[in-house]
Amino acid sequence: MTKRELLKRIGSVEQVGGIRDFTFNDGKAKGVRAIEINTGELRFTVLPDRCMDIAQADFKGQPFSWISKAGIVAPEFYEKDGDNWVRGFFGGLLTTCGLRNIGSPYKDQGQHGRIANIPAAKVSVFADWVGDEYVMKVSGEMRESSAIEENLVLKRTITAKLFSNEIVVEDTLINEGFYDVDAALAYHCNFGYPLVDEGSKIVGVPDEHSKIWGPEHTLEEACITANHEGEYGWAGIENGKMGVYMTYSREVTSDFLIWRMLGESDYVIGLEPRTTALGGADIEKNGKYFKLKPFEEHHTYIKFEARDL
Repeated sequence: MTKRELLKRIGSVEQVGGIRDFTFNDGKAKGVRAIEINTGELRFTVLPDRCMDIAQADFKGQPFSWISKAGIVAPEFYEKDGDNWVRGFFGGLLTTCGLRNIGSPYKDQGQHGRIANIPAAKVSVFADWVGDEYVMKVSGEMRESSAIEENLVLKRTITAKLFSNEIVVEDTLINEGFYDVDAALAYHCNFGYPLVDEGSKIVGVPDEHSKIWGPEHTLEEACITANHEGEYGWAGIENGKMGVYMTYSREVTSDFLIWRMLGESDYVIGLEPRTTALGGADIEKNGKYFKLKPFEEHHTYIKFEARDL
């Protein structure tokens, strides 16, 4: 429909979609700002207080992101020492990892770094007609900095359109310091039930890594490298009724990892574009840091798409 045709039939865009800005008011999530975007097809929740990452997501009422037992946790409960990062790991459709470390703890950097627990500044919400398209957009920036050390900025814009089945995440990573910085970045994209279930499959990866089975007791996690080629990578999950897919630029995140955790209550498939498949001390040992020169900028892109099958 054109804008005019639609507005003949509704009193407000909120009847069929739109943006809702709210704050959680209970438990460890208390005080966390959330922005829910509803396209009429997709509904997903952006958390400006948690790196503008994406928590819940559903397609036509069917959830497809994974939410961990930790649930949504405010950044003041961040535990950086050792592996305690997982105590605030809500999972969600997107958790950002970095910017100085991904994977195992190393030196002064806890597991997966600090960025996921840094609140956004300069948060902007846009929802309006652009021609015949109703565009919804949230943007903000996260700064990982120290008084006498690094000064890294991650600028993020998340865009969706009314009646669309796509979410676009665009990031710009900037070194605003005056010396080179060793960086690492991973997009921890987490998919859960009912998209992930016995008989579902991962697509866009080698066949030997595509199988998904039902929950198993005390099953250990597995991390599997499954790199793509070309300018863009593509992968997704299908369950016979619904498919959710991601397309990502490989200029910065050139490696790709499958995180398979199919244990009871910890039932999730992670699809992760990364600067390196390595983590922690192994990044330094193998010279796999992403080198950022002073005032250098790099751009990344991820598109999520959900479809009926």
